[in-house]
Amino acid sequence: MTDPASTSLETYLVSRFPSGSDVPDLVLPAADEAHVGWWRTHLARAGGTAESLIAALTQFHIPIGPGAAESEAYVAAIRRGQPVSSPRTAGEVFAAPERIVWTIAEHPAGALPVATFGDRRDFEIAYRALGGRCEPIPVGPDVHALYVSGLPNPVRLRSMRAAFLEAGEPADAWPEEMRRRRAEDPTSFHDRLVLLHPAPYAGIPAAAVGLDEAAWMEASTRLRLEHECTHHATHRLLGEYRLHVHDEVLADLMGFTAALGRFDADLFLRGLGIGDDDAVASDGRLWTYVAELDRGAVPELLRLLRRVADAIAAIAPAFVVESDDVEPQVARVRRGMRLKRLIHLAAFDLPAIAASEAAPLGIADRGSRDPKGSA
Repeated sequence: MTDPASTSLETYLVSRFPSGSDVPDLVLPAADEAHVGWWRTHLARAGGTAESLIAALTQFHIPIGPGAAESEAYVAAIRRGQPVSSPRTAGEVFAAPERIVWTIAEHPAGALPVATFGDRRDFEIAYRALGGRCEPIPVGPDVHALYVSGLPNPVRLRSMRAAFLEAGEPADAWPEEMRRRRAEDPTSFHDRLVLLHPAPYAGIPAAAVGLDEAAWMEASTRLRLEHECTHHATHRLLGEYRLHVHDEVLADLMGFTAALGRFDADLFLRGLGIGDDDAVASDGRLWTYVAELDRGAVPELLRLLRRVADAIAAIAPAFVVESDDVEPQVARVRRGMRLKRLIHLAAFDLPAIAASEAAPLGIADRGSRDPKGSA
């Protein structure tokens, strides 16, 4: 059996993002995916509360425990789409339901439902229910956000089937209709959403950022949301998202520049758990992204990441787009331009970024124009 941590650095650094002529020509903002319209309607009708959240997601009605994903209750409710016989209330599911709120976050890559959990215990419940198929999977102490994709939504499925039949279509035509919808949009029957818990980003104290506690908490929430939406953007627009430092570089670039108006190389490395002496904390985020990498290659990767961080800091001003006190249309154009620059940057692998300056990457020219026109 192959050692799961035996991948060479050369293999690990191979990018999965498209490059050259394979990079898509984007029209932004992207249209909402199929699931978002249903969530918008649900929000308008029921509000962004804990009760409406569990009414929309059957997973919250399945008790979390070992083997839950294979239990008869899970199979019946999630895989077969049958209604839960004894639905639970928000008070039965969460420790502090009054501190839960969800909304629809707009983004150039398409809007997403975003649920924020004020109590850490409730974030972990949601993480396991939605990201772990109701299994008691570990949640690291510095994990405060999650991008969930491919989440089955039996409630939405039953609603669509009922509407199909009410329109006069025969029941035996529904399987073919499901296949058609899936081919048209992968979110036809599966949701994508973001889970957030407010906390200082990566455990970094406010003093290290130069902000007071309240301002850093607010910035951390914005940073995390933009970070997770960037994962969504590369997933949807480039067909790729994985637990990898390449993805984290891109997501942190977008997060830091959106929340702080700058990208700080030292903060980025510190957020990964990398110290000044290139020692990685035992609970550092970096370990999550190098699970398959030969441990002997980690020191070389760290040296590469320092060069990458410096290169990203050099081009980061092109990703700082002021959107306050401008017309909504101008703000949308500017955010779309930011995302187009990210897609351009994603075409370069980490060694290419590390070896570059702004001009060779083609980012400086893209950032020199006044972003008031078309993106």
